[in-house]
Amino acid sequence: MSTIELKSKNREITGAQTPREFLDLLIDGTSLSAVVEGDFATSLGWFIPEENEKAIGRLLLNEIADFPNNRRSIYVCPECGDLGCGAISVVIEKNGNLIIWRDFGYENNYDDEVLLDAYKEIGPFSFDINEHTKAVQ
Repeated sequence: MSTIELKSKNREITGAQTPREFLDLLIDGTSLSAVVEGDFATSLGWFIPEENEKAIGRLLLNEIADFPNNRRSIYVCPECGDLGCGAISVVIEKNGNLIIWRDFGYENNYDDEVLLDAYKEIGPFSFDINEHTKAVQ
């Protein structure tokens, strides 16, 4: 069983990029943003309140997925949060008292393809449903 927590993180910026502090996902104590690499941030802790709430709802399976095939964005563009800029997504499922994150990938909202190969070594992760809910809320 894996652990999940949220921890404040500052975006590493270059040039004219916008400084951004966001809540990063730590899985078993490791920053998931460092594992997926690239310039991404969760929508948690910095984005407009409505989108922040929707992101929490998607992680808790209370909101519909924002990509086809029940895929949910977990990291988005840290400049604007637009899925068209590309996002790291995952399938999140409930199985009894477990929440399972599997099939990490990169996608956007205008191509049908989900790029899974670069992320095939990540996950799957199983979380106790109560611990998952407590961490995400």
